Amino acid sequence: MYGRMGAAWDPSSGRYIQGQRMNVTGSAIGGRLEEGDYLEPAIKLHLLAPSTDTSAPYVDFVITPSMYTQNGLFAGALSNNGDPLVIALFQAYMEAGNILLPNLRVWGGARFYRGTDVHIADIFYFNNLSGQGGGVMYGPLDLAIIMQSANSTSGQYNFDVNGDGRIGAGDIRRQRTVFVAQYVHKLEAGHSFHGLAELHLLPAAKVREANGTERGLNADMGWVLGAKAHFDLGNGSFNDMSIRYGSRAASGARGNAQTFFSFGQPNAQGVYDDSAGIQAVDHFLYNFGNVFSLNAYAILHWNQGLQNVSNVPADGTAVSSSMDFGVGARGEYYFTDHLHLIGEVHYNGVKQADTANGDLATALKLTIAPTFVPLGGRTMWARPHFRIFYTAAFYNEAAAIGLVSPYQQAVSDNGRPVKVGHYLGTRVEWWF
Repeated sequence: MYGRMGAAWDPSSGRYIQGQRMNVTGSAIGGRLEEGDYLEPAIKLHLLAPSTDTSAPYVDFVITPSMYTQNGLFAGALSNNGDPLVIALFQAYMEAGNILLPNLRVWGGARFYRGTDVHIADIFYFNNLSGQGGGVMYGPLDLAIIMQSANSTSGQYNFDVNGDGRIGAGDIRRQRTVFVAQYVHKLEAGHSFHGLAELHLLPAAKVREANGTERGLNADMGWVLGAKAHFDLGNGSFNDMSIRYGSRAASGARGNAQTFFSFGQPNAQGVYDDSAGIQAVDHFLYNFGNVFSLNAYAILHWNQGLQNVSNVPADGTAVSSSMDFGVGARGEYYFTDHLHLIGEVHYNGVKQADTANGDLATALKLTIAPTFVPLGGRTMWARPHFRIFYTAAFYNEAAAIGLVSPYQQAVSDNGRPVKVGHYLGTRVEWWF
């Protein structure tokens, strides 16, 4: 289970800011302490129980619901009136291992098909392909097929045949199929290198008119290549570096979007030939004995794609681009096993055509968080945490005028620029 719950106050305005992020990136990149309440319990049923022998056969069923509110307090008989609690099913899959061959694992269903994360920025990066499908893992080789579609009126997946503005009977829907190959090469001293390749296919989906003409969606595709290096620095310390490039219909990167989410607009043929996306991440943790730990990251996303297809000139140069980034660090000082002091600094920004006339919008955040750890431990991963924290955010002119962050939008009066933000919160965070 993972969970967090708390309360928050804005000392300057008194507005309701619980769960309103101060970041300009549209995500938790730039610090996650303002995130709203969330609960994610996972249930694992051992149909064939594993043993201490890692080569012994096993069969597991895993189901993981998640619970959160979009606006309101998380729990309680009266907390969510008018803002119902959202319950979503994130995982439901079966996995079997070591049955046909040692080190052979197979799985099917919907699962968190992803790897490492930057916890303080709440980002699963590099290979976040969570979805529905199945796969085979044999030693360092990992192969999977994932499907993805959209239930909304997204023009990439749905064609409104009768033009009534909604997808229903007689309209056309299609799905994306993603073929994934990953390989991890382990070296001595705990170092490793990780390769990633993805192939995305969207089939044509068309309807034939009475006169023989066809209307609908043309076939599209995209591909992804990525590399990641893990360096074990000893004593629980590490450094991870990765880069990933996505092309065409697999160009998702902005704000840590999955590669599924194509950037920009399709061209006149309805395909994403001109789209591309890059993600680059550096993430490290260094433990200075049992006194102090430093966790830091640098994340960059860049995308390009066509603007509105109706405005594309003959030479096809009307492309738009988007860039967002975050750099940050958390230092944790261990006064005792149970009393820690957390300090964070984050700097994040976003530049895109629809943000303050394309100017770079940035936010600098400074946080202090005295923390009580009831189970003890001189490590950044000890939980649960009982925290009291204060964050001050400083926005540049583009961010202040554009009201880019959810926090700014919540506290602004009639579009008044917000240059400085204050967030006083208390939070308990747990996992086990």
